[in-house]
Amino acid sequence: MDNVVEIVTFKLLENTDHEQLIEASKQSQKFIANLPGFQYRSTSYNSETDTWTDIVYWDSLESAKAAGEKFDSSPDCQPLMALIDPQSVDMQHQSIKMDDLAVKYQKAM
Repeated sequence: MDNVVEIVTFKLLENTDHEQLIEASKQSQKFIANLPGFQYRSTSYNSETDTWTDIVYWDSLESAKAAGEKFDSSPDCQPLMALIDPQSVDMQHQSIKMDDLAVKYQKAM
């Protein structure tokens, strides 16, 4: 079974401050970090397109999909969802074919 990366791109609603998104993302991390199959998450911003990208690594597609089914209804995730323009959201799941993050992590221990 392949590990999976979930890539979500989105834009914020008008008049939303970047710091609001960062704080809401940190709050949603409380929920995500405790889900089965969660490995790693990062959030980045492209100032040229005014687009955010949330990347989450999962141990399987099943784990990623199960998380997605619970995400919208989680109280920890509601503040984040309230800042995102729903029409701008693009989500995809991809199988990881090369990854050295785990090797770097193991060597650091």
